[in-house]
Amino acid sequence: MTAQAFWDRHAPKYAKKPIADVTAYEEKLTCVMALLRSTDRVLEIGCGTGGTARKIAPVVANVTATDLSAEMIRIARSRSGGDAAETPEFLQAEAAQDIPGQPFEVICAFSLLHLVDDIPTVLDAAFHQMKPGGRFISKTVCLKDAPRWMRAMVRVLMAARIAPHVIILSRAELTRHLIRAGFEIEQTRYFGKNRLSPFIVARKPA
Repeated sequence: MTAQAFWDRHAPKYAKKPIADVTAYEEKLTCVMALLRSTDRVLEIGCGTGGTARKIAPVVANVTATDLSAEMIRIARSRSGGDAAETPEFLQAEAAQDIPGQPFEVICAFSLLHLVDDIPTVLDAAFHQMKPGGRFISKTVCLKDAPRWMRAMVRVLMAARIAPHVIILSRAELTRHLIRAGFEIEQTRYFGKNRLSPFIVARKPA
């Protein structure tokens, strides 16, 4: 099963799933908002059903939000409404695809990089589409830092096609990927009790 087929199939269930840790999510959102300016053009890759993109849209110039899954994008669009100027533009696209509206001041990738086929290619694309001085804001599951039993369980779930394909990487490896792409790390932190999903803010040199 391809990644697109997996997420198209799971999109309705994903859309109904509540946020696992509301406090941690709100802390992340507050941190993201503090990094944004009203003039920013923002791209979110791997937007899912668009919840975060819709929260960001009212405080920036515009938001383009993409996802590999056509069904995720359909749901995201169906949930949009109100002021068109404060509604993200939702597009079906691969994570490394060139997106209209570039260069962007901010590119976000939340719970995405561990799910793509090729992290370097995705980061190179983000770097290319970003304005000098812009920020890449990400939160990524780093399962190599998890207990061995957890990694084994994920591999079993992947083999059974219950879980999507996941790249098993560490925070250190993720940081090296970002630096290799040309980014400078500004901050790394965690929200809530989860210590497997670092929130990393990286900047493209001006």
